[in-house]
Amino acid sequence: MSASEYLEIKELVRQVIQQYVMNQYPWGGVITRPLTPVSMSILFVTYIMTIAMLALSLIQIAVLVRYSMIGLRYTKNPRRRSNTVGNGAGFRKLPPLVSILIPIKNEDAVTIKRSLQNIAGLNYPRNLIEVIYISDDPEHYVNSLIEYVEPMVRRLGLNVRILRREDNTGYKGGALNFGLEYAVGDVIAVFDVDTILPSDYLMKAVEALFGGYDAVTAVWKGYYTVSNSIARLMKFMYDVYNETFIRGGRFLGGGFPAISSNNLVIWRRVLSSVNGFCRCTGEDLDLSIKLRAMGYRVGGLLDSVVYCEVPYTYPSLKRQFSRWLFNGIWNMKHNLRLLLSSKGTTVWEKVDGLLWMLQFPSISFAALSILITVVLSIIGVLIPPMPILFLEITNILIAFPPLIIALLSISKYVGYNAWDSISNAVKSALIMVFLSFPMLIYSVESLLTDDWEWVPTPKGTSFQHAIHRNALLQDLIHEILAISILVMVMIVLVINKQLLTTIYIASIVAIMMYGLRLIVPQNH
Repeated sequence: MSASEYLEIKELVRQVIQQYVMNQYPWGGVITRPLTPVSMSILFVTYIMTIAMLALSLIQIAVLVRYSMIGLRYTKNPRRRSNTVGNGAGFRKLPPLVSILIPIKNEDAVTIKRSLQNIAGLNYPRNLIEVIYISDDPEHYVNSLIEYVEPMVRRLGLNVRILRREDNTGYKGGALNFGLEYAVGDVIAVFDVDTILPSDYLMKAVEALFGGYDAVTAVWKGYYTVSNSIARLMKFMYDVYNETFIRGGRFLGGGFPAISSNNLVIWRRVLSSVNGFCRCTGEDLDLSIKLRAMGYRVGGLLDSVVYCEVPYTYPSLKRQFSRWLFNGIWNMKHNLRLLLSSKGTTVWEKVDGLLWMLQFPSISFAALSILITVVLSIIGVLIPPMPILFLEITNILIAFPPLIIALLSISKYVGYNAWDSISNAVKSALIMVFLSFPMLIYSVESLLTDDWEWVPTPKGTSFQHAIHRNALLQDLIHEILAISILVMVMIVLVINKQLLTTIYIASIVAIMMYGLRLIVPQNH
């Protein structure tokens, strides 16, 4: 190449880059074939979706970094608090009677026993506690549970009832309302059957109610009864995520104080004023929005941590995440206007409440991004327009290194060393890519319908034996289909000699194949 030819190419590249930066290529920087009117229409819709996805992702990452920093400041100096529950005002009279509601379905007797033993360990007067289990199980199974717990209840000195619903409609909210009809306490507590409470939890919660709060909840973390790769990974995710969002975001950061239905303590009169729980799956988020819209105070017990059992199989993880996704979209469809128009919430609570609803649907962004890349490669666009490229680069710059540093610091605080944190973070990302395809399908389904098949995830080791290979394959139908489609796309791309996109799709297929390996846990 002569000097003059080199200068010509250099000048041409300079002009192309300058024109690209000035956004004179609105359909893309490098286009391998002429665009038809249909192609431009598809690109227009695709780019609108991409910009919305990247903008939301950028906001979510920025908020996560902010909450992580706030949480870290708290861990270094616990006295730096805002919007938190104090040490309690004490009781002006005798403590009130507390009715504990615990919905159950398909739970084994061992799990019920563990729940009762934990409640018996609370340092709250036992004569002021009543425990109501609400079961949707067959009558013969409920009767067997009653026979099993009766001797234990007498020995522990607890007032316990197991109620069976004949009409098991209304999801978890319907079950709680059924139990509420039989509860007599001035204070209502709602726990999951696998929730493990510190001994001072109930006393602190009730003191907080007397101190001016209308409802309180606490930071929750994970534990497992079956030790395998999925269970340990989920415990890491929940420990770090909840430390960041519940402690750092909901209460220290002035975010939307979403209640955790695995641990809630609320005045009965306050619950009655919002007509109890909604007959929906997202009853905790629905209740949170209604309470804040009416100006009620929701506080966090920052010095208390409760523990809940994490999923230890991929199907149970998928069911749990899909329920949470549906909960968020259901509340978006039914409560977003109430949240945004509420005079009882701050501007930041409104923004954070919307982000809270979108957190699990956002998992589908990975699958959506892959599909968008495939569409662009088919049309012939190799480099997106400047605004989209700018958003992509900004997302990366915010995520690395600020987010990584913040999450590593939070991980260290909750007890993980640097190597375990990095290893678990990478595996979590791989699992989320794998999970993003069914989550994309569930997101679309949730937008179209309010009917959702509620599949509870039983707790305890006995459920481990219910997961068979055939059932696992059925639960993986979306993921296997996605891998198959990507392989076919990759073959088409190879035939058409689109090397860059082929490498990208091949890397995604490799990630999903490794994800398949991760979701078949080995006990040890």
